[in-house]
Amino acid sequence: MKVLIVDDEQIICESIKADFARMAHPWEYEVFAAQSVTAAQDIYYREEPQIVITDINMPGGSGLILVSEIHKHNPACALLVLSAYDNFEYVRNAFTMGAWDYILKPLAFSEFENCVCKLAKKVLAEKEACGRRQCADVADKKCVFAMDDVVEYIQQHVGEKLSASELARKMAVSYSSFGKLFREHTGKSFSSYLLWYRMECAKEYLENSSMKIKQVASKVGYRENPQHFSRDFTRQVGVSPKEYRAKRFAKCASKEEGSL
Repeated sequence: MKVLIVDDEQIICESIKADFARMAHPWEYEVFAAQSVTAAQDIYYREEPQIVITDINMPGGSGLILVSEIHKHNPACALLVLSAYDNFEYVRNAFTMGAWDYILKPLAFSEFENCVCKLAKKVLAEKEACGRRQCADVADKKCVFAMDDVVEYIQQHVGEKLSASELARKMAVSYSSFGKLFREHTGKSFSSYLLWYRMECAKEYLENSSMKIKQVASKVGYRENPQHFSRDFTRQVGVSPKEYRAKRFAKCASKEEGSL
């Protein structure tokens, strides 16, 4: 299995390559390294690795732009984003652009090994699934989604228009079968899960950003009808977005005063 590491610091590239040499696994890794987005693009298109591990902030180009480009070229490529910043916006952007996972520096070997192993198994499983089954849309030649992929797709595209019928088509199952499978997998109906996840994301934005409520609404899928966001948020959470933000800020302020 080919792996591409992208980081502008050579010592980090060498450290990650050493980590791969230490890993216990039933398959072999062929590891390449690049210290810029341009070099990474050259290696990627030449070698077509199954896993790409990239830093975000690098001179001469963003790792997230690289993630987006690779994801569009090959959605089956496992994309792991590294960052020294535990920042919600960074995480959201990474997943929106196609990242499969996100891990913080400095890397703990056991955590990194588990993450890579999970990605490698998923790559192999999807490859086998594509080999076993014909795609519903032959022109696109896309592999049939598994339910884990559907949930991940929802999380990565939470700000977009999502429908059960479209996801059922991607899974190559009927609308009714999709609904049953989704409920069995998540414990919720598609619409209930989507509403719950959107409100969870909205709470994160309200707590950890200064975005206006209308902007938050757009971020979580209410771009066309932001007026419905406050209604749905209030029903789901019990208070309006404005009240929720005010209460969270008041709680944080109280904690800070108590620590003085």
